[in-house]
Amino acid sequence: MEEGAFTEPKDKTDVKANDTNIKHQSQKALTNIKAEFDKMITQWNATFIFVTNEIGSGLHAETSASRHFVDAQGWLNQHVSSNANMVVHMVAGVPNIIQGFEQDRRNPLKAPTQQDLTECAVLDKFLSTRGLTMDDKGYFMIKLDHDRGIICTTYHSCIKNEKGEICDTKGNKISCSGNNRPQPMETFEARTAKELTVMIFERWEYAKDLVSVGHAAYIGREAQKAEQCLFAGKFYQQD
Repeated sequence: MEEGAFTEPKDKTDVKANDTNIKHQSQKALTNIKAEFDKMITQWNATFIFVTNEIGSGLHAETSASRHFVDAQGWLNQHVSSNANMVVHMVAGVPNIIQGFEQDRRNPLKAPTQQDLTECAVLDKFLSTRGLTMDDKGYFMIKLDHDRGIICTTYHSCIKNEKGEICDTKGNKISCSGNNRPQPMETFEARTAKELTVMIFERWEYAKDLVSVGHAAYIGREAQKAEQCLFAGKFYQQD
């Protein structure tokens, strides 16, 4: 508007001359606004969200100035989107992703290859077979309640007999199937892995006396795995 590009001239006798003049002014205005945009997004370390109208899908503009405005708006939209991580086209309140969010556009990261993933899976399987010293005071059981969207965790007291076997407080060996598992000493219900670990290791007063560092690390890993299964609607099996 400052360049006078999108106002109809009073003298409309020479249509071609007026059209050429408006085109020149709109190009100048577009160049200026692009430069202003480029300066704005580079001088601050911030996240910008731009909302603009898509005005090229409607009726053909009647006047020359309006047509040049539609063109200039379209070119500006393209300039903005070329610098954007994400472009969303909204139709009746429904988002259509035109350009997805790509972190690697500004900070390229190497994605693991299939070989890398296979090697990691083998490594985890190997580490799962290592010998572990169980806490002789108790253990955790983790299950999912998909209907409620909850990670359910129970803590059960136990003792270790002279053979190193895990038993209930009465000395009865606890079977691997858990058919004779004692009633839980404490129950925790959380919506996320972080909420669960905060409940247990930051707010439960007995955590420091009952849970070893290695056991706590194990619960953190299992809580994260349980959360992923919960959000994906998949079956979870405690390791």
